[in-house]
Amino acid sequence: MNIEDQRLIEDYIPVEAISIVAQREKIGHAALHPRKLHLWWARRPLAAARAAVYATLVPVEGTPDSERSDDFFVSLCQWGASDQTIAEARRRVLAANGGVPPKVLDLFAGGGAIPLEAARLGCDATAVELNPVAHLIERCTLDYPQRFGPGLADDVREYGRRWVDRTWDRVSHLYPRVVDPQGEQQRLGEDPTADRVAGRPIAYLWTRTVPCPNTAGGAHEMPLVRQTWLAKKKGRFVALKPVVDRPARSVSWEVVEAASSEALGFDPAGFSSRGKASCLVCGATVDAKDVKALGLNGKMGITPLAAVVVKPSGRGRDYLPVGTYEQPSAAECEAVLAGLDVTPPEESLPQELTGGMCTAYGLGRFQDLFTPRQLATLCAFAQGVREAHAEMLVEGMEPQRAGAVCASLGMALDRVVLRSSTMSLWDNGNLSVTNAMSRQALPMVWDFAEANPFGGGAGQAIEYVENTADILEALASASRRVECHRTSATQLPDHDSTFDAVITDPPYYDYIAYADLSDFFYVWLKRAVGFLFEDEFSGELTPKRREAIVAPYRHHGDKAAARAFYEEAMANAFLEAHRVLKPGAPLVCVYAHKTTLGWSVLIEALRRANFTITEAWPLDTEMTSALKARTASLASSIFLVARRRDDETAGAYHEVVAELDGVIEERLERLTQAGVSGSDLVIATIGAALRPFTRHASVELPSGEPVAAETFLTDVQTRVLDAVLAKVHDLGADVGAIDSATRYYVLSRTMFGWADIDFDEANNLARTAGVELKDTLASGPHSLADVKGKAVHLRDFEERGADADLGLAGTPLIDVLHGVLWRANHRVVDLPDYLARVRPDTDRLRAVAQALQGKALRDEGESKAPEAQACERLLGSWRTLVERNLEGRL
Repeated sequence: MNIEDQRLIEDYIPVEAISIVAQREKIGHAALHPRKLHLWWARRPLAAARAAVYATLVPVEGTPDSERSDDFFVSLCQWGASDQTIAEARRRVLAANGGVPPKVLDLFAGGGAIPLEAARLGCDATAVELNPVAHLIERCTLDYPQRFGPGLADDVREYGRRWVDRTWDRVSHLYPRVVDPQGEQQRLGEDPTADRVAGRPIAYLWTRTVPCPNTAGGAHEMPLVRQTWLAKKKGRFVALKPVVDRPARSVSWEVVEAASSEALGFDPAGFSSRGKASCLVCGATVDAKDVKALGLNGKMGITPLAAVVVKPSGRGRDYLPVGTYEQPSAAECEAVLAGLDVTPPEESLPQELTGGMCTAYGLGRFQDLFTPRQLATLCAFAQGVREAHAEMLVEGMEPQRAGAVCASLGMALDRVVLRSSTMSLWDNGNLSVTNAMSRQALPMVWDFAEANPFGGGAGQAIEYVENTADILEALASASRRVECHRTSATQLPDHDSTFDAVITDPPYYDYIAYADLSDFFYVWLKRAVGFLFEDEFSGELTPKRREAIVAPYRHHGDKAAARAFYEEAMANAFLEAHRVLKPGAPLVCVYAHKTTLGWSVLIEALRRANFTITEAWPLDTEMTSALKARTASLASSIFLVARRRDDETAGAYHEVVAELDGVIEERLERLTQAGVSGSDLVIATIGAALRPFTRHASVELPSGEPVAAETFLTDVQTRVLDAVLAKVHDLGADVGAIDSATRYYVLSRTMFGWADIDFDEANNLARTAGVELKDTLASGPHSLADVKGKAVHLRDFEERGADADLGLAGTPLIDVLHGVLWRANHRVVDLPDYLARVRPDTDRLRAVAQALQGKALRDEGESKAPEAQACERLLGSWRTLVERNLEGRL
């Protein structure tokens, strides 16, 4: 499979299916420096899954020295790995398993990246998935192409073209031609679809409206437009400027273009904000509360702003303001719907998916997320799939093959849907319509872009058909067929001791509402192919009762009950994994949630399921485009390696702790010698330190009370951080005996210095220190950190210390130190009163200052950061500035 084939497949597998990059287990596997995996290729989902499979199945023991090269592992996991490299990896996998294809199970397969790569490496792979949307994707990537061969792609192309043509015949009048500013009809090449795209917009731009509260002089609508940028390219800045007709109580728009944003003469981004808007006609205002009330009462509408057309040359975009192009009437759209058997999706939007934003404004049903033209077109597409199926059977196609073709057309339809709703935006940089699910939610969107699925731009149906066919063609020759089961991971259909490895990417605690997200696609797949897959699409929406996530709203708002459900579900799933794994076989899973709580729940679930955790590594796993779609907290995942534990012994806590200290010492020495540093060093050491705890069925205190995973994890984190500070950074033990936030600050400064830190590094270190970066350190009036996109800025004493309330009782010790440093440098007369109010533990305060001052001696020409210098000066006058002032006030 060449690089283009892989890119096609990546497009086909949704973001939710992106899996892991595996670091070889240190016990019994070749030691690879984790930084070798922090490369661009490690952010590709298929390369990530390939690495996981290969590293899990090819142990060092028994492998010839000539085949232990790190270089081969790197070349295997590159995005454009050659067919020869894949073939060699397949040979090695089979050789490591005695010539028999190893059996690999993915408990939570999603879109199937891990099973796909397992099959490419010669494994007998099994994919388990409860979600019907993801399961259908798996069939289209892991089953149908391999079962029916390359000819399936030809069928999809043939019937896909007929499908698009049939839909076009029904809705073409809803996309009337326009005349460009020079009066010439648009032409886009001489391909078979030229008549569709010639002279037709590729996108229509809209904004939402509410009735203006000021009816004096006549009722009128208030546009809630947030910004009117059309294009922001070097040398070409284009935007819509409002033209107000006050006597007529109306607003029209004109296209303004200039060589710079300043030359436009107005601010295209200076309109509404979060629903708060001023009427362009009369100046009356509404706030978000008003707009929500109007929306809930059915008084929110939409109004067109502009159309985007391709220039006659076929390159570049032109923009036509509303009034210069035709729009179909609501009656015309309704007439199309009246002639169809498929009806718009009236199912209710899930409240939790949208975060209460979209639904709070009266958009309560899925059909509310689409314009009348979009509903008519998408329903026509859905009915067209059904008609294509009947046509195939009449022409003699075998029913199962016809079902595979229709499933593939359903995938193409859902990709059209992604850019055919009122949740999509106009990207004024790339000049295209965005993906509605770019944020894995459906928040309120004030200005939206409606793609023309026949217009030649992003969201074009025929291109999705061709792309889908290309993917099927590549997959047909790229891998073995995978066994796909739609079932719960807690109820596997397989026999005991079946699999050689379980490699999986489990649900991320409470981070992603997978089923709720899938409903956006489910409602259209149900209408298009539900008649073929009745078991999968018989419900109103996707099944959620057994979904393993922390969703309090499914437990009457009880967070504790939601967490208990998740832990029980994960433990039962891992118990099933234990049952179907062969003795001694590994389980590999990834943790990518930002909280320590989520990690501790996963650890406890593994321990309860009789697994011993042997390793944990932080690895970059996300592709660049996915980083734009997710918060930065998911750019790096923690890769856990576990082994079956077949005994039920209980461990004494003091014995576990004694073993724990030895593991920490050994691991720190080995990893630092290998050059591992930063948060990688901390997390890898914590991962190894989990072994003494998880190798027992339970760990008990002298009283007989069991030790909870969360308690042990906290203890492990503290001990690891203390050891890192003392042994790696040569800091005293006093620094370790401080609060989590202060320990985190000291570790960050000693590991990363005084510059801004990569978000992943900062976030990984925070969760190992037992604090939340975004929810704790970067929140509140005394925040210790600022999150700036993909970077984290730690605020020093100059930025925080002047606050009069900083450092009062119950706050981290670093707050006190910053308050002391600021006054010692700027308002020394205030220092006695400040010390009297905060009453610090002077021994610990001094230990922190000593840690932050850095080396006592510096090389010639070496300079220290301002805070390090301030700590140095404070320590030089400690007796005078701190102890005497404190004594005099107590």
